[in-house]
Amino acid sequence: MEPTSPLEDSRGVDVGQIRELLRMTVAERAAEMVRVCNMVIEVQQRAGVAPAAPVS
Repeated sequence: MEPTSPLEDSRGVDVGQIRELLRMTVAERAAEMVRVCNMVIEVQQRAGVAPAAPVS
């Protein structure tokens, strides 16, 4: 598959976002993941959608 944009790799992954994550420390990446997860939970709650089942 050919990239649709110079900002994406052949899988459609945003290369700039990956580079940004790689510049973060492990603690910063973990904090960012927590922030994003909390945002998803809040959106689900506001939309009245049941949260996804925990992954084990």
